[in-house]
Amino acid sequence: MTTDTAEAQARHRAPVRPSVTKESDWRGVAAVLGHPGRVVDRRAYGIGFPRADLKVVCQGHRVAAIGSFVSFIRYPDRQTMMMGELALTEPEVRKVHDALVAHGLAQTSLHEHLPAHSPPLWWLHFHGMGRDPLALARGLRAVLDVTGTPHVKGTPHKVTLELDKSAIDRALGAAGRAQGKVYKVTYARRETVADHDRVLPRMTGSTSALIFQPLGGGKALLNGDIAVTAHEVSAVTKALRRGGIEIVAFHSHMLTDQPRLFYFHLWAVGDPVRLAGHLRTAIRHTNSSPAAPD
Repeated sequence: MTTDTAEAQARHRAPVRPSVTKESDWRGVAAVLGHPGRVVDRRAYGIGFPRADLKVVCQGHRVAAIGSFVSFIRYPDRQTMMMGELALTEPEVRKVHDALVAHGLAQTSLHEHLPAHSPPLWWLHFHGMGRDPLALARGLRAVLDVTGTPHVKGTPHKVTLELDKSAIDRALGAAGRAQGKVYKVTYARRETVADHDRVLPRMTGSTSALIFQPLGGGKALLNGDIAVTAHEVSAVTKALRRGGIEIVAFHSHMLTDQPRLFYFHLWAVGDPVRLAGHLRTAIRHTNSSPAAPD
C-alpha cells in the first residue's frame, strides 16, 4: 500500500472517540507532575501550571493568569493523547525545544499572546501519544524542569473581583467563572473536532476563552482567544476591529485538526461590558456555543 493510499483511507475512517474517565484514573499522572488536576467533560484530565514566578507587564498593566496547561485523554484502544501549551520566557524556548525532542514529544505551534510586553513571553503548543500515560507525564515533567515553572499545588485563591460579572454575562449571553484574579468566559465549537484521527472532548483544544482582568475605575484588561474556521475569519476580524479590540496574533494550534481551526489572540483595555458586547458580535459569526462554567 502506498503512503498516499494509506492517508486516503485514514481520512475516510471515523475518528476514535475518547473514553470516560474519573480523577482517580489519573492519580499516577498527578503524582509524576506534582500537580493535581481535574476531569472536564468526563473525558479530559486537565492540569494547570501557573507561572507565579513571572511578573509580566504589558502597556503599563501587570497581567495576571499567566500559565501553562496540559490535557490527558484516554481512548478505547488504550492510547492516551497528551496536548497542551507552555508559557515560556525567550531563554526557555530553546531548552524546551530540545527537551521535547529528547522525550519524543512534538511542538505544534509557537507564538505570542500579548502585544509588546516585558519579559518577552512565547506560548508553545505540544502533543504526545502513547500507551503509557505515566511515560508521557514523565516526558512533560522533564520539559517543565528546564523552565522556571514553580511547583505550585492547588487552585488560585479566590479574590473579590471589581467587575460586574452579571452584566458581562448578559452582554456575552454566557456564564463565566472567576479564576483567581480574572473572570473567564468560555465557548466551545459545536462541531466534532478531531486531531490525529481522534475526537477531542468538547472542552479540549478547540475552545474560545475570553479573560477579563479588573483594573479599577470601571476598566478591565481583556485577553484570550477565539477559535474560527477559515470561512469565519473575515467576519470575526471585522467585528473585533469595529469594537476596538486588537488582534495580537492569528495562527493554528494543532497540525492535523479537522475541521481546520485558527485562533485570534486578543487584547483591549476598556469598559468590560462594552467589550463583552463586541465580543458577542464576533462570537456570533462562529459555530460556537457557551460552555458551562467548570
